[in-house]
Amino acid sequence: MSKKNHDLVMRVLINGLSALLIGFFIFIAEYTPLRWVFTAAVAAIAATAIWEYASLLKKKELEPATGLSMLFAVLYVFATFLKTQGPYGFWPSLWPHMPEIVLGLAFFSCFAYFTFRGRSPIQNIATTFLGIVYIGVPLALFVRVMYFFTFGGEADPALQGSWWIIYLIAVTKSADIGGYFVGRMMGKRKLAHRISPNKTLEGALGGLVVSVLMSLFLCFLGKGIGGVFEGFTFIQSLWLGAFIAVWGQIGDLAESLLKRDAGVKDSNSIPGVGGILDMVDSLLFTAPIVYIFLRIIYT
Repeated sequence: MSKKNHDLVMRVLINGLSALLIGFFIFIAEYTPLRWVFTAAVAAIAATAIWEYASLLKKKELEPATGLSMLFAVLYVFATFLKTQGPYGFWPSLWPHMPEIVLGLAFFSCFAYFTFRGRSPIQNIATTFLGIVYIGVPLALFVRVMYFFTFGGEADPALQGSWWIIYLIAVTKSADIGGYFVGRMMGKRKLAHRISPNKTLEGALGGLVVSVLMSLFLCFLGKGIGGVFEGFTFIQSLWLGAFIAVWGQIGDLAESLLKRDAGVKDSNSIPGVGGILDMVDSLLFTAPIVYIFLRIIYT
């Protein structure tokens, strides 16, 4: 077996097993005792991705406040979780604004940190805060989507939040997978040669088609189960799947731009995966799309 095929088999195997474990965890994460565990898992992913992002910056001889950005990304994820579980009897006007308070403190802390230590404050303040906004804020939206239908700690018998998280991940990653295989088989015209030489226009279009088909399939499946995707029409699933495909591929290219600038292939060296940031790069751009859609059709 060639090295290229071996890498492909490893990639499919690791991602397949990861998908099964993640899917199981997502469907049990709406139960009250496990909500903190799910939030902690999202926070851990955010912290790891920011650490990898900071490693890219250090390749450029920058000195980001890595620990500070990891801390505030974790705090932002938990602040978002606390907002979804309200209202609270104690200081009820505070909790709905916790994510904004944490983000404001992060902004101030970046300036305070580089006032007393470090060099090149313009570059390092900007890149440190960018890590929180680029990674921490979108990943916190996974918590918002998961508990979108359980405000106040109430139960959601249909597990709608879990279904929407599965939808977000499956539709986004189907564009990645479809683009990869269609690009390998039919790819000729380069999509963004300067940023990612292996990506092709044919692959991008293949990813778009697969993403739309996955969106339609999940919409059909959810409606068949009952109580899931109520108010989500097939027309909406068609254009939402297309939106996710486009923005997911933009997210992939955005991270490729950072890696290319840093002169590395992967954000980490996890076998068959690369890095956590490589795994979530497209999701960072699609999570806001799904959350905004939910706010439009359900509020």
